[in-house]
Formats: sequence, C-alpha cells, structure tokens
Amino acid sequence: MRGKWVLLSVAAVLAGVAVGALSLRNRRAAQEPPVRAAGPAVVPDNQVTLSGAIRPQHVVGVGAEVNGVIEAFLVDVGEDVYQGQLLAHIGSQGLESSKEAAVSAVEHAQEMVKRADAAVAGARLDQSRADAEAQRSRSAMERAESAFSRQQLLFSQGATPRLVYERVQGEYDDARTEFALMDKAARATADRVQSALQEVAAAQKILADENQRLEDSQAAFEAADVHSPVDGLLVGRNGEVGSSAQEFGDNLFQIATDTYALEVVLEPEPPILKRLRPGQPALILIPDLGTPGITGDVKEIKGTQVMVEFDSPLPAIQPGMVADVRLKLD
Repeated sequence: MRGKWVLLSVAAVLAGVAVGALSLRNRRAAQEPPVRAAGPAVVPDNQVTLSGAIRPQHVVGVGAEVNGVIEAFLVDVGEDVYQGQLLAHIGSQGLESSKEAAVSAVEHAQEMVKRADAAVAGARLDQSRADAEAQRSRSAMERAESAFSRQQLLFSQGATPRLVYERVQGEYDDARTEFALMDKAARATADRVQSALQEVAAAQKILADENQRLEDSQAAFEAADVHSPVDGLLVGRNGEVGSSAQEFGDNLFQIATDTYALEVVLEPEPPILKRLRPGQPALILIPDLGTPGITGDVKEIKGTQVMVEFDSPLPAIQPGMVADVRLKLD
C-alpha cells in the first residue's frame, strides 16, 4: 500500500513540472515579435516606399577623340567644370612622333625658302650690274656707230684718210662685240633671276604644305587632350591612369548640365513593378538631409527599373545620395 502512494506522488510531481514548462513556453512565444520577411515597406493604405540612388536627368558624355592611354586626370567627380576646361591628358606616341616630324619638315622648308630668297637677291644684284654694263656698252656702241657713219660719209667723199676711217670702223666693231657680250650676260642674269624666283615659289609651296601638316599634327595632338564641351558638374569618370581612353567611348566623363533636374532609380520587386505606371505621383525623401517630402512623378519604366523625376529645391541634394520614394500602388 505504501509503494502505491509513492508512485502516485512521483506522478503528481512530474505532471506539475510538465504543466509549468508548457506555461513558460507559451509566455515566451507571446513575448517574441513575429519575424517579417525582407522587402519594401508596404503600408496598409496601399502605398510602397522604395530606396534608390539619385542621379541627374541631363548628362553629357565626353570621350577621347584619339587612341591613346590616359596620362592624367585633372578633375575629380563632384567638381564643377566649365566649357573648354581641360579634363584629362591622353598620351599617344604616334601623335608626338608625327608632330616632331612636322616641326622638322617645316624648319627644313624654311631653310629652303631662305636659301632661295638669298639666291634671288644675288641674281638680282648680278642682273643690275649686267644691265648697267649692257647700258654702258650700248651707249658706247651708239657713239661709235655715229662716228663710223660720219667717217663713212667722209671717206666716200674722199674727205678723210683711210687710216682714220678704218680706225673708227674698228672701234665700232669692238663696241658692237662688247655690247653683244654685255647684252647676253644681262639676259642670262635675268634668266637666273626668273629661275631663282621659281625656286622661291616652289620652296614657299613646300613650306605652306609643311605648315599645314604641322597645323594638322598640332590639332591632332591637342585633340588628344579631353576638354569639357559644357558647363556643369562632373558626376562620373571611368578608367584610370595608364589605361586606354578609347575603351570607354563617349563615357570617359559624364557631366550633369542641370543639377536641379534629378531622378531616382528604383528596382522594385516584380509584383510591385506591375502596379506602377508612368505619370504616377511620388514623394521623395532624403534621409541624410532630413528634408520634407519633395513631389515628383514616375518618368518612365524601362525593364526592371523605374525612374522617378523631381526638381531639387536645395543645392545640397547631390547625385549619388540615397532617397526614399513613396508611391501609391494602382
């Protein structure tokens, strides 16, 4: 009989322990909050809040015009730039060699023109002297011819001795011979002047061609430097020093031309994406600034991305910041 009571006591104790454990488990379960799945916050009134990065609506891409490697970046993302500002140096050994060759060719052509000009000056000096000698000999010949004509008339009339007549005739013949030689020399110097002038013209043409080549080389060399085509804010830059500039095409730099026209890029889950449409109103919040809501609207939906545009009321709102966008679902 005593053993039976012992067994009943043990059973009562075990039952009490079990009831206590069950009660404690129920209380803990009631105290722990339910676990929520990750995802966008959808409020009961059919709204959703999504986060995305702010970017400018109007961006101009800038690339290098020649093949080459990036030698130096001269501006950083976030800096204001102005039209014509130098953004980067692009190095190209071919352009440098071409420019050096063009400079050397121009210097050689300039030397050719200089020598040709000197030849013309010398030829003209010789021509001036030859013309003077030819004019002097012509005058002497004309005087000798006049004297010979007079002696010839007198000799025909027997009024002058033969020796005088023959002497005057010899002087006239010598004067004619000398004039012929001087005249020939003057004509030769005139020809040399014309030839020298032609050489000058040819040298000048070569110089003009080489100058044009140098200008082209200089323009190509300067084109290797990347300049900003607009005023704006540098919001993007690709590549690094030593890498090829051409691989980025027209997106080596990205410049925002209007920092107040902004947009937020969202990537909602497919169920939410189906309930959005272009033109829907939106409320944009900037957590980092604690600003009141800014009104905007859905600009477009492209693939899985939704672009929400808005006009920034503050210069402190910059591309790259994170924004919360509140949308009402259809």
